[in-house]
Amino acid sequence: MKRILAILALLLTSCATPPQNIKPAVGEGGVCTKADRERLEDLYAMQSKTATSDALGVLIIGVPLGGEDHGPEIARLKARCGEPKKRTG
Repeated sequence: MKRILAILALLLTSCATPPQNIKPAVGEGGVCTKADRERLEDLYAMQSKTATSDALGVLIIGVPLGGEDHGPEIARLKARCGEPKKRTG
């Protein structure tokens, strides 16, 4: 039983974090450029898809299926630029 719980915990912790749950990096301030804002918006979209794919993979087959985790870069850019604005359209 302990082994099953350990495997489940490992699978769940290997899932990508939804971008809105990623905290800004401490000490990573600086000037937020237009390129930084655009990159953050792109990373937000990619991270959101990855987190969703991971969650579905774990639910269906027990293995995360997402792609690359962009959490560290999102945290760095959030420290500079804050939360990205919602895209319209």
